Amino acid sequence: MSKTAIKAQKIFTETSIELNKYLLLEDDKFAGFIDKNDITSDIEVKDFPNSYILPGLIDTHIHGAVGCDTMDSTTNAIQNVSDYLLTQGTTTWMPTTVTAPLSDIYNAITNIANCQKTLNSARILGMFIEGPYITSQHRGAHPEKFIRPLNKEEILHMQSLGPVKTIIIAPEKENAFTFTNWITNELNLKVSLGHSSADYAEACACFDAGADASVHTYCAMEQMHHRNPNLLGAALTRDDIYAELIADGIHVSLPAIKILLNCKPKDKIILVSDAIRATGLNDGRYMLGTLPFNVKNGIARIDDGNLAGSTTTLLKEIKLLIEDIGEKPINAINMASLNPAKRFNIDKYLGSIKKGKYADFIIINKNYEVEQTWLNGKCIFTKK
Repeated sequence: MSKTAIKAQKIFTETSIELNKYLLLEDDKFAGFIDKNDITSDIEVKDFPNSYILPGLIDTHIHGAVGCDTMDSTTNAIQNVSDYLLTQGTTTWMPTTVTAPLSDIYNAITNIANCQKTLNSARILGMFIEGPYITSQHRGAHPEKFIRPLNKEEILHMQSLGPVKTIIIAPEKENAFTFTNWITNELNLKVSLGHSSADYAEACACFDAGADASVHTYCAMEQMHHRNPNLLGAALTRDDIYAELIADGIHVSLPAIKILLNCKPKDKIILVSDAIRATGLNDGRYMLGTLPFNVKNGIARIDDGNLAGSTTTLLKEIKLLIEDIGEKPINAINMASLNPAKRFNIDKYLGSIKKGKYADFIIINKNYEVEQTWLNGKCIFTKK
């Protein structure tokens, strides 16, 4: 058994900040905290006196990065995205599709199934199927011509091809309640609500049927009116559902972020990047599925002006919440680690620094830059 004791200026667990303890690793798992006097000759010691240790981050809504996208459907694309994420502190991710021809979505799922078995990089938790079961009115950067009615055979085929974990539904779609109930109870998949003009009653009906999250809350949904609160109102008032948040200060203003943080239980907010292939690259013209988009000053928009995903990372979002919003660091970190792990029922193994969990963690400096990334108790990235 290999043992490593690691000390840093601060170590963030899911409930506390450890200042004077050593984090003990035994093989691929966390083994708790020990004092200096507990260190024996068989334990390798590493000290990072000016750094912080955070759990590995989990991004459950991300399309791509560094010129690559889930819809490219190649091993090389997924490898490149996975490797990039490790440099940004994300150790687990969920490749996300866009609305596209069904054959393209099927190919993307098949490719992820293969990559999940063969790639040795950031963990692939599963897939988020974002589209084609959305509304035209709030399609965002999703091509209208590929939006489809809900279809059981299509969804069953998607599930048969690979590790689909969650599917988006616009609650106003015909039979949305029935499909939500079927997907969550019979297929045992998650349903997320978004890209929608649904009213409050339609949204709540789908939440009652088993849907458990709103997709990039505020974005691509009908905005709340005091006499018609819509899906957004349901997301803000339902304490039993998760709310995705792109906390880049672009998709959602700082005051609106504060409103969400005040409305929702802190353990029901999940930071997502919704990052696209332009992430990690310079401004320019790129593709999101079948749609071209431009990136200027780091902001991605399709030609009609709609935002087209983001170029941010979870670590940047944590920094924004802490420094610009004033959120407590533990809460902000949990929103990008423990909360998504809980939603997808993997918090027994991942999502926080806790004895018995896999030793996925990152070492960052005070500027929120990744110095090292550890996966399964091994350092797999070191900043040069």
